[in-house]
Amino acid sequence: MLDQNRLSIIAEIIRTNKVSNQHDLKEHLKDRGFDTTQSSISRDLKKLGVVKVEGFYKTPSIAPGESSKVDRLDATTAGDNLIVLKTGPGNANRAGVIIDRANIPGILGTIAGDDTIFVAVANRQTQAKVLRKVFALFD
Repeated sequence: MLDQNRLSIIAEIIRTNKVSNQHDLKEHLKDRGFDTTQSSISRDLKKLGVVKVEGFYKTPSIAPGESSKVDRLDATTAGDNLIVLKTGPGNANRAGVIIDRANIPGILGTIAGDDTIFVAVANRQTQAKVLRKVFALFD
């Protein structure tokens, strides 16, 4: 529970402050009563899917437990190892985070842009299973 609380606090700090490095984040956490290490912060940032944009940490556009609705989701396969998902403008990052957090077996990795997500899979059989599971996430 303490870890989940710390994750929520980190996400809130990043959303409400311009945080550019782990040292600054550690100081913000210390101000809120969390004495933590750089390695813990690094793991927490990874769990949250935090990225750096223009020199500052940003949280993904969807938080755990938020709605998984996107305005459109179309899929196409490319060869035996790739699924190309198309969403409405600005929805791919959000959908990509949902897919990543679902930990669907068979997904080797994802790359999300503005309206397109590439999903790498091991083979054609895995591709079909992954497609079904991805679409189930967004029903």
